[in-house]
Parts: sequence; C-alpha cells; structure tokens
Amino acid sequence: MTARPPLGVQQRQPQSRLSGSGSGLSQRPAAHPRTLSQHPLPPSPMRRETTFHDFNKPPDANDVAQGRYAAQRRGGSRLRQELSHEDSGESATAHEGIGESLNTMEPPLSSKPFTPSRMMPPPDPSELGDLASHSPVHADNAAPLPIPAPPRQAPYALAIAQPPTARRATQPSATPSSIKKDSRPRPWTVETPAIAPRYPLQLKNGSGDGPPAVGFADFFPWSGDHAEDRFSETVIRQGYFDRAPVAHTETSSARGAVVALLKHQTQRSALSTVFASVLGQRRHSAQITAASTFKPPPRVTLTDTKRELWLKDLANPAISLRRLSRTIPHGIRGRILLDQCVNKKVPTDRAVWLAKCVGANEIRAFKRKGVNGTLVMGGEAKWIRDWTVFVEQFVESILFGFEDPEWKPKVHYAVRLATHLYAEHLLDRDHYMEWLVSSLENTQQFRLPMWVLITQVYWKDLMRQRRYGRRLVTALLSHLQVIAKHAQRDIFAQLSSRLRAIINTLLLRSPENFVSPSAWSKHRDTLKSCLPAGDQAHENAFMAVSHRNEQLLAVANRSQPAARHILVRMLDSTFQTPMADDLPAKCWGIAGDKPALTRALLEWCTSLYRPGLAKIYVTSRILRHWATLRVDTTLAILDLLDSDPLEELGRKTAVYHLVCELVRSGHFSVSHYMQWLIARGGLTHAADVAPDGPGTTRLLAELPCHALSPPQREIRAGLLRRASFSVEDEARDAELALKLLRQSLSLSHPLDAHDPQLPRKPWSITKLCTRIANSSRSLKAEVGSWLQRSVAADTGEGDLPGNQGLEMLSARFNKIRTLLEATEDFSMLADVMKSLTITSDAELLAAIADTVNRHLFIFAALGISKNLFSTLHRRLKAVAREQGAGARPLLASLACLAPRMPGLDEVAAQLKKDLALADRHSPIDACSPVSDSMLSSLQDHDTDLHEEIEKLLAGGTSLDKNTMERLFKTVVERLQTYWDKEYDKQRAYSGLLARLRVFDVQHFGQLITRWLGALRTLASRPPVLRIFPLLVCVGCLSLSEILATTIEASGGKPAMTGATSMARPPAPGQAAPFQLVQTTYRTRFMQEVLELFMTPVQPDGLLSPEESYRFSTLQDQAKIQHSRELLVLIRFACAEFSYAKGQYETENLPLDKPTTQDLLLAFLRLLLVLRDPPSVARALAASRGSQDPHVGSWVDYMTTKLLSPTGNGQTRVTFDQVLELTNEFTLPFCQVKLMLSLAWGDQNSSEATDRQQSHLELFARAMDNAIDARNISWTGMLSCLSPEITHHLKSRAQARFLGLLPLPSARHAQPPAFADRPPPPLEQKLQMAENLLAVMETIIRGGSMGRHPQLVPAMVDKFCDLWEILASADCDAKPPVLNHWLPFLLNFIILHTQTFDTSKPSNEVRAKALMVCAGLMLELETLSGPGIEPPTARSLSDRIFDFACLLVDNLAEDSRQLCVRALRDSTSAARLRYIFSISANPSENMMFCNRDKSGATPALGVGLGVGLGLGPGSAPTIYNSSNNQRANPMYPGTLLGTPPSLWGLHDGKGPERLSVFHVRRWEILSEPTPNVSENDTALSLTLFEARKMK
Repeated sequence: MTARPPLGVQQRQPQSRLSGSGSGLSQRPAAHPRTLSQHPLPPSPMRRETTFHDFNKPPDANDVAQGRYAAQRRGGSRLRQELSHEDSGESATAHEGIGESLNTMEPPLSSKPFTPSRMMPPPDPSELGDLASHSPVHADNAAPLPIPAPPRQAPYALAIAQPPTARRATQPSATPSSIKKDSRPRPWTVETPAIAPRYPLQLKNGSGDGPPAVGFADFFPWSGDHAEDRFSETVIRQGYFDRAPVAHTETSSARGAVVALLKHQTQRSALSTVFASVLGQRRHSAQITAASTFKPPPRVTLTDTKRELWLKDLANPAISLRRLSRTIPHGIRGRILLDQCVNKKVPTDRAVWLAKCVGANEIRAFKRKGVNGTLVMGGEAKWIRDWTVFVEQFVESILFGFEDPEWKPKVHYAVRLATHLYAEHLLDRDHYMEWLVSSLENTQQFRLPMWVLITQVYWKDLMRQRRYGRRLVTALLSHLQVIAKHAQRDIFAQLSSRLRAIINTLLLRSPENFVSPSAWSKHRDTLKSCLPAGDQAHENAFMAVSHRNEQLLAVANRSQPAARHILVRMLDSTFQTPMADDLPAKCWGIAGDKPALTRALLEWCTSLYRPGLAKIYVTSRILRHWATLRVDTTLAILDLLDSDPLEELGRKTAVYHLVCELVRSGHFSVSHYMQWLIARGGLTHAADVAPDGPGTTRLLAELPCHALSPPQREIRAGLLRRASFSVEDEARDAELALKLLRQSLSLSHPLDAHDPQLPRKPWSITKLCTRIANSSRSLKAEVGSWLQRSVAADTGEGDLPGNQGLEMLSARFNKIRTLLEATEDFSMLADVMKSLTITSDAELLAAIADTVNRHLFIFAALGISKNLFSTLHRRLKAVAREQGAGARPLLASLACLAPRMPGLDEVAAQLKKDLALADRHSPIDACSPVSDSMLSSLQDHDTDLHEEIEKLLAGGTSLDKNTMERLFKTVVERLQTYWDKEYDKQRAYSGLLARLRVFDVQHFGQLITRWLGALRTLASRPPVLRIFPLLVCVGCLSLSEILATTIEASGGKPAMTGATSMARPPAPGQAAPFQLVQTTYRTRFMQEVLELFMTPVQPDGLLSPEESYRFSTLQDQAKIQHSRELLVLIRFACAEFSYAKGQYETENLPLDKPTTQDLLLAFLRLLLVLRDPPSVARALAASRGSQDPHVGSWVDYMTTKLLSPTGNGQTRVTFDQVLELTNEFTLPFCQVKLMLSLAWGDQNSSEATDRQQSHLELFARAMDNAIDARNISWTGMLSCLSPEITHHLKSRAQARFLGLLPLPSARHAQPPAFADRPPPPLEQKLQMAENLLAVMETIIRGGSMGRHPQLVPAMVDKFCDLWEILASADCDAKPPVLNHWLPFLLNFIILHTQTFDTSKPSNEVRAKALMVCAGLMLELETLSGPGIEPPTARSLSDRIFDFACLLVDNLAEDSRQLCVRALRDSTSAARLRYIFSISANPSENMMFCNRDKSGATPALGVGLGVGLGLGPGSAPTIYNSSNNQRANPMYPGTLLGTPPSLWGLHDGKGPERLSVFHVRRWEILSEPTPNVSENDTALSLTLFEARKMK
C-alpha cells in the first residue's frame, strides 16, 4: 500500500519542516494504472476539504527536494519503483505486446504526448526537484533560496522516475536551520521544462556538427505577441487551436454506411476481434494473482513517561507517522485508546491510524496462536465486536457528559472519530447500527435530541436496511406521539418541531420504512398530524403509504360488502348511544361509492329488522348532511322505490315518514317526483293509491300537504283524481280531525258547538290517538303541524298571559304530547317543547325533561337534545331561586336525564348530589301529585305508625338497623294487606317505604332484596305488573334490584356480578337455571318479571299519567343499560316456561300469550341489534331442557319469526334458506337460527352427536351451493359458530380455493380437487375464488377458529407454482396469473401472516416464501408479452415487495442469513438489499486468481464466461471466424483471433480458479513502517485494475 494518508487525513509534512506550509500536492503518473492511494474509496462524512496554497508567495527551498512537477514521495519500495514513470519511449515499449495484439486499437493513452504549457505555469528552477538530472540549472540549487511560493497542483504533469539513491540524496535536511538562504540576486531566465516533449529539428543547412538541435513541442514562453496569448471569446470558450477545427455538419445518419460495412463477413470478424481483444486485455491486466504479504508496524513496550511523550508526538501533526511507527507502545487499545485520543486531542486521521495499527496487530495475534481457520475468523469477529462496543461506550459517555467544561469540542471529536471508523469499515456495522436504533427506541425525552443528532449522521445507511429503517421510523413516531400527549408538551415544542421535520423528510425519501401494519395502526394519526398544511407532495406520500399498509391488513378490505357491513354497524350504534354529531361525516368516509352508501342507508332505514322510529330521523339527518356534498336524495329514494317493491307495510310506512321529513326540510323535490311519476305513466287505477298499494304511487297520497306549494297541490290533486282518489274527502277528513282535536283540548270556537259533525261529548285522548295512528302520513303531518302552530301561537301572541296561561297550558301538555307521539311527528314535538321552555312551571319543565329522556335517541338524531338539556338546566337555576323546594320535580327529572347525555358526567354527578340533599331536607315530599292525600289516609287508619315515623324524622336522619327492620316489616305487612284493594293505602305505604330508605340506603336495599326473594315463591299475591311499578315510581325500588332477584343464586346471595357467567350455557350435568325455576315455576315469577320489562304500563287508579310515563322511560332505559342481565332473565324465563310445561302446569303461562310472544319478539329483535347473537341463542336454548315437544316447537317458532317477521312462523327453514335470507340486516337473526340448529339437544348423547354431524354436513353443502350461486352475504355469521365448525368450514373453503389455482404445464395433468365436477370457465373460476376468499377472510377476521391462522408449506408451494408459470415460456398462461390468480393468492397468504410463530418450521416456511417473493420481483421487472400490461406488473411487484417486508420483519436471524446466501448472485437489486438488510461492501465483488499446477486444461467456456463478465458456466457458443462452423472448445486458437494467453489458457499451466478476495480494512495504513521498503502496501497495486465480477 502506498503511503497516502487515509480519508480525511491531512497531507504528511516533510521532516525537514516542522511548521509552515506543506509541500506540493502529489501528482498522479499519467502513464501507469492508478495506485491504491488514488483508488476512490467511500467518502467520509467528516472529510476535510483540501485547501490549496497561495501561489503568490516566493518559492521555498524545500521545493528543491520535492518539485511542483515531481511525484510526491510516499516510499521507495521496489513495487513503487517498478510502477514509476518511464519516458515516452519506455512506455511505448512496455505496451508493445498489447499494441501488437490489438492492431485495430489506438495506442495506450500513456504514450500520447501532453501539452503542459497551457495546463500549468512555466517551471521555476527551484521547482524541478528530482528532475535535476535533466536540467542544467540543478547544480545551482544547492545554495539557499528565498522563501518559496506554495506549490500548485498540476494534474497532468508527468513524473520522471529516478533511482532510490537519487531520491534519498535529494531529501532535505532534518533541521530547517541547516539550510542557508541565498540572498544574492540572480537574473531570471526562461527554462524549458524537462517534461516538455522533445523532437529533433531538421536544420536547413544540413550541418551535423555539434549537438543535435532539439525542439520542444507546444512550449511557448509568454511574450505577449503569441497567438495563444491573445484571449478572445472563442479562445475562452473552446480553447486555442493551431489550426481551427473544421466543423462538419452531419446532414444524414451514418447507419447506411455502417450497415453496408457490417454486411461483409470480414468486417464483422474484425469488429469481433477488436472487442474480444479489449475484453481480453482488460482481463489479463486486471488479475490479482498474489496474496498480500503486508505486515503491520510492530508494538514495543515503553514506560509510562515515554508512552505519554509518544502520544503527545502523535497529537502533533508536524511529526511524521513513519517516525512514530517505530515505537508504537503496548497497552493502548480498546477504550483506553479512544480516551487517550480525545484527551490528547489527537487529530482524527492520526487517531484512525493508531486504531488501525493496534487492530491489525490484535487481529494477527489470533493467527499466531496456531488454531484453525474457523476459530481464527470467530476470534477476529469477536475482537471487532468488542472494539465496536468500546466505541459505542465511548461515544455515549462523551455525548451525555454534560458536566464536562469541554463537552462541546469532545462531542464533535467523538462523533467525527466514530464516523471515520464507521466509514472505513473498522466497526461491526450491524452491531453499531443496532446500538443506534435501540438507543433511540429506549431513550428518555431529555436525551432524545442527542440520539437524534448522532443517528442523523448514519441516516442513509440506516434507511437502506429494513430491520433498522422500520424501527427507526417507528421510534420517531412513538416519541412524537408521547410528546403530543404529554401534559407539558409546550416544553418540548422545539423537539417536536424537529421530529416533525425529520419524519416529513423520511416520508418523501424512504416511504417503504413506513410500511408496517402493526405500527401503522398505532401511529397513523400521529403521522397525519405531522404533514405540513397544503403540501400536496406530503399528502400524496401519506396516502400512498396508507394504501400500502391497508393492503397488508386482514381487516382492511374495503370492498362493497365489507363497506355495507361497516356502515350498518355504525348506524346500529345509534340504538345504544345517542347519535353523535360527526356520524354523517364518518359514514361518508367509509367508501368511495357514494350511491351504494346511500342505498345501504335507505335499506337500513326501511328494514323490518331495525325497530323504532329513531332510524327515520337518523337517516334524515345523514341525508341532509350528504345533500351538502352533492348527493341527490330525491334520486336515491326514487331508485329505491323503483328497484325494491317494498311489499311489507312497515317498510312503506318508513319510506313515507322519511319523505315527509325531507319534504319539510326541502331535501326532497316533490316536483321531480311528480315528473318521474308522470314519465312512468301516472296513476290509472284506484289500487295505485290504496293504503296497501305500490309504494311508488301511494307516496303521492302520503305527501304532507301543508308543506307543498299551491301549484304542487293542484298537480297532486289532478294526478290523484285520475286514480279515483278524492282530494276533497281527504281535506274534509283533515278538517274534521282538527275540530275533534280542538274539542278534546278545550280549544273549540263558540261556533263549533253547533257543528253537526262534532259529537256532543268530546272524544277521549286515547280514542283520538287510536284514530290518528291508523291514519295516513299526510293526515298525521297535518295534525302535528297544527298542534305546533297552536302552541306557538299561544306562547307567542300572549293568549295565555303570565303564569296563569302557562299553567293552563301545562294541564294540556300531556295531551298534546300524547297526540304528537301518536302522529310519530317528533320534529313538531321538539318545536313544541322548545317554545314551552320559557315557562317557570316546574311541573311543565319536568314533563319536558321526561319527554326528552323518553325519546332521547330521536331528539339526538334531530340534533336538539343537548340544546334542550342546556335550556332546562338554566331554567332549573332560575326556578330554584324563585320557588326553592318547588323546583324538586324538575331537579329529579334532570338528574335522571343527565347520565344519559354524552359528555355531561360532571353535571350528572352534581345533579345527583343536589337531589340527594333536597330529599334529605324534605323527606316528606313524595314523587307524585297525589302525595298530599297520603298523610290523611295514614292518619285515619294507622296513626300510631305514622306518629312513630314522624318522631324518627324529627329526631334526625339516622336509624338503627333493628328499628328499621321492625318498621320495614310492619309497613310491608300493611302494604301486602291492601294489594289490589285500596289504591290510596297501597300508595301511602309505598311512600312510607320510600321515606324509610332515606335513613340507610344500603341496609334498606338488603331488606327489600330479601323481601323480593320471598315474593318469588309467594302464591297469594297479585301479578308483578301490579306491584312493582308503583314501588319503582315512588323511589323505594329500582329495576336493577328486581333483576338481581331473578338471577339470585340458590344460596340466597344476589348474583349481579355473576351475570356474565350465568349467561354461558351450563356444563354437562349442571342445571343452574333449573335449580332456581323449580321454586318459581308455580308462581311464574320469572315470566312475570320479564313481562314487567316488556309490557307498556297504562295510567289507572294506581299510577298517574306522569308515573306511567316515567316508568315507560325506565323500561326503555333498562333494555339498553341492562341488556346482558335481561338476556339472563329471558333464559331463566324460558327455562321456567319449559319446566312448567314438563310439569303439566300450563295454565296462565305468560309466554303462552300471543301478545307476550309478540312483545318478546320485539324485545329480542332489539337485543339482537344491541347485543351479540350468541347470547340470545343461549337464552332461547334454555328451553331445550324440557322433554315437552311443544317447547321445542315454541323455540323454533320464535326463531323463525325473528328471521321472517312477516311469515306465520310455522314453516320449517332449511340451511339453504337461511343462507339465502342472510344480508347485512338479517345477519344476527340468521346467526341465532343457525346456532340453534347446529347445537340442538343433549350434546352427550350419541343421537345428538349424529344429528349435529348431519346438520354440519347439510350446512357445508348449503355453503357450497351459496358460493356457487355467488352469494357471500352470509359469511358474516360464521364468526359466531363454534371453533370446530368454523375450522371445518375454513378448511373446506381453503381446499377448494387452492384447487382452483393453475398449475405449471409440467404438472397440468394432475387432477385438481373436486375432480368429479366439470372444469368451469375462467370467469366462473375467478368468481368462485373471490367468494371463497371472502368466506375465509370473514372466518379469520372474526377470530372464531380458536387459534390464529398460520402460513403452511402448501400455500407457499402454490405461491412457487405461480412463479414457475410466470418464468415459463407459456405466454397464454401468464396474463390470468398476473391479473387475477397472483393477487388472489397474495390476499389469501396475507390473511395468514397477521401473527407469526417463532418456531423453526414457521421460520423456514416464511424464508421459503421470501425466496419466492424475491424471484417474483425479479421476474416481474422484465416480464413482457401479449396481454401483460407493465403498470399491472409494476403494481403487483410493489405489493409483493410490501408483503416481503411484512414477512422479514419477524424472521429469525439464521433464516435471514440463509436467504442472503441463497440470493448471493441476485443481491445487486436494491429492493432485495433493503428487504434482507444486506450491507454494501466495496470489495465484495473482487476475485482472487490462482492457477493449479496439475497441468489440466480448463474448459474454455469457464474462462470465456468469466472474461466477458457473464459468470462461470455462462460461456457463449464459439464459432470459427473463417468458415462460420462451430469451433472446437478445447482449441483456444479459435477465440475470435485473440491469443489464448488473454483468457488464461496457457499451454502446460494449470487452469485459473477464481475465489473471493477479502480486503483487510485494518491493513490499509499510511506510513506503516519506519523504513521505506516493499511492505508499504497491503495489496498489489494491480488490484485497482481488477474489474468487478457481476
């Protein structure tokens, strides 16, 4: 190795000068190959910039030893002397052999003359240095000269070699004082440079006397009048020419002339010979044939003092490294070496030199121990690993040594030194990068800036490898997310800004590192928040990364069926919680197909499987929002009416109601609808507008007339008259309805008293509501609008002045509310309540709050629930200031409403505290308007009991347990006496129980629970529906306590906490439900409690209208808040019903009543939407414990009615029908039917097992039939089945899917799966494969198999088959594989790669899959042919690349290394290097050439293939150039006319063998030895003529 310093190291100063400017820059010999020191090594990140000296300074005497044009001395080894510059003649001789073999080639570049006069200034006599033998002025240079000018580099100067003795003779003295400066003036003369080309002059006189005349080519000293000294624009731009170049303008192509020449056989042979000669010469001169004999400088043992002096000399740049290499001290290694360098401030290049010297000796120490090669390599790797750890510890200690006063310069030094060591491959790069990434991942926030700083130095290398780049990006996003959620994130504002900038940069430069599904789901929002506003490039990059991650997620399928499922789930959430304000926007972003989304929304609104009216207002609000996004709601509804017949009356009513709301808001165009109706033919028959007529035409009669304009009313009337529909009768009916309303509400005009149409006695509100409920939507809308206008007129025009008018209105509010609820016109009811919130009547405001509570989901969909609550809350404060305790009814209503309002938890807690405080201060107040008569009733009959309670209340608020138990027992006994006899007494004692509850709520709860437990077996009692509602309304009993009693364990303790466990099916032999129902089946307690939660309570003598309304509200809340406990109650009720049937107790069974069954069906329909279907199936399956066949038919009837609401329930439903009926809305109902059908009877009996197996086979066949029929909507219910069933179905679908995939042509004769079926066409196979894939995706996504799916070898084998098809010559089979089968198989495999097993077989399967991915990526890059589109291949290659990244993320290290070794010849692809994290090695393609001495003749193909760069074994066919016949490959003389020696085919010599040449990075040293010798280079300099083997 030459003595050139390593990268970033300053030029070595000559020993004759310890200070001052350096010597001239070295010149590269132009006539010889480049030396090792001139080989372009990887640039160091911290390399210093080379500075050029000032050329205006006078010449220096030191330039005598090293002239400007002389090569810089770097040693005098023999190898160096052999490669030194020869004169032009010797150069030509040296290349004579090559020139002879290449007759048609130009002479080597080194033999051409150069013109240095224009490339460098004229030489100074003092600058010739080693050229003294060629210059007569050299003898005068012994005298001291003035201070020389700094030398300037002359890049094309030719160096004249001289013997080592001459070089040593010209070395300057060791001390600068020995050189004396010559101050005598001397004349300036022009000296011809010795390197100027010479030529003999032919004198005109022909005289030969004297020395021959010599001329110098292209040397013209400046005189000012030479043509070359005159500058012009042409000379400056194009240079000077002795003769102006002739510009030849090509007017035609040279193709004709060249093709004409190439047609001749001799010309082609000559051209082939030229090219072969060039390749042969390059191969011949580029072989590395000798191993390295380099030895590092030895180390010696020095005392501490001498070692310190040596380290100080090392820190001094003026002292030559060659001098220091004599005495490298022992004991400086590892961490000590690094600490000494930073403390002594050793320059970075010299510190690297010392590290190389020490490392080379340490590594060679392993070889001297006499161990084998494997242990030597292991010991060397271990030493490098330990050295890397020392460097890591050194850098970390310096980085975080903030208390050091010299912290900043030390940090700069440590980072620079570590970077140099890393750039020169003196560290274990894998371990070092792992340390960087893991430190960044686990660092704390106060250290994060430093780790970000140090990591950025190695940014490019980290991003080029998957295992580091992905972790680095994830760590940055994780830190940014933590900072964003930090309570004091303002402190980290600068750090957060820096992280955002880094992440944005990485997003554009290396987006593949963001492809990680597990990290994407966590940090997607964080990355989105980093994007700069309005930057389209970052937005596009983010969307691209998001799309790539979603393709790798098993749950990321956004196909149309999946989008419908997602939309339905989001809409169903409005049955559990009030509609959120952002729900329309969320639903809008589910999919890009907006018409399909609108159609799904309308189908959900009109579905019979979604109960209630809230769905109407939810749909209306969403459509209003979507209308602002340019969705035509009118067209969407008309398309629904046109394509769906809407045969069920319930669906038609929903459409009429929805259209009515949209017409009022102006989002349904009546004119467009009537035009559409006219275009379809209009109305011609009376059946078109009948109540049960087609929805498309009946809608015209259901439109709200009050919302239409006069022209629209006329057109509507004309169309209806054509169908014999009397518009006049419709108007008279509406007018009569309004008169009846005025009469019932006492709002009649005096003239109405004599109206013959009105009855003498006003109709009751109940009768009016019944008539209104059976009317058309048009009449309902008219009534609702009139009620709203009447209330607005009363409150706005002042017909009811002051509180008196409002009190009179308060007496009518319950009637108005009941009427509006009958019309189902809640938008008008909302307007009525908003207009009445100005009142100060607490009872009226409480009634408004109860109304909001009862219909909270509807008012939330209307968007006014929060506003009403806020208004009522403000009114509470005003009423409390005015009336004090009189505001308690409003306080109680708001306290009940607040917990249901989202985001008002603090307000709800405060209202609850205020209510408890109010009840404690005035416990005598009851919760009903008739409480005033309670005291009088008690004083007349139970004066002693009343007086005792009054004394207790007056004495305080505490009560001992014994007294409470005695009073509770007394009150309960009196209460039971008056059941169903005297309502006043029953209410009075219920009020006493409520007053007792105030003293000790917890103990009172235990007492009443014990009493409820006794009621379960009490036969002589009224129905539960006559006992509990009053107790609930007065506040001494809650519905949760009633539910706790129904699921009480046999030990007597309530089992509310065990409701979940009780909901599970009992184990074999366990009869927990039946143990309880054996004691209650006679009293029907379970069935009656279930009836209590389902049956609406009507006001009677026992309950007031307010109490019944409040209890109905509690019933609705219980269905949502206690749905799980209610399912357990249904299970116990069914078990009780079944047991009673088995005991032949068939009288008065509530579940035998048709009305109760209808209520149960509606209840189950709501619970199926709110809860999961398996819980409902387990609740209904509790009846199978009965042996009565009537019970089994009853359960089958219930499930059939759930599945088909319009059917009679007696028809038996098969599996094929279940799958056919399945869609997004019937899915939970089909799940219940399917679960009960597949798990019927006792599981322990053999008969039940056979029946279940038969049912399973029937279902599997039904599944196959549904797939063949292209029906996959039923796949959503597979997740609820047992793991055994779903695994069986998944295996069956997987076998069919893999059997559909094509096979390579070599195995095409193999019979596929299901060979009994005829082969379907391609389109049918593709559709079937897509359906099967959807089935497996649903099963895997549902997670019902009980275990995670794993990648198996059979899947990878199919993956490999598709690769083989693409790599084959069958062009017809490639397009289907590329366009269909390969994407399908990718989706299928991705489903099985969401979780990875760490076992060895799993890693082997993934490694094989990675190899297939690598092969497919390489194949798709060059794939072409008919039917193959490059964008499709490119897109598929990107998907495979992302999939390979997913596979390699969790791959074991040994499996990764195995893949790297297998892909050794293909790792030049950048993507493969990134996936397998292969570090680039500058010397990895260098080969070592040696010869065997056996004399065997090599195969010609091997040498030729290697020589042409094709690799071993890839030699082309050789033809004889004379007769175009195939030549004998063993005869080398026929190789295109080139000599055999160029290809390593020497007679009598062994064949060439190429092996990997390992460059020892530790031995690339400058100044390695104290003496100039052959040991100056670690490698032969011909290494840098070696071409790279590819």
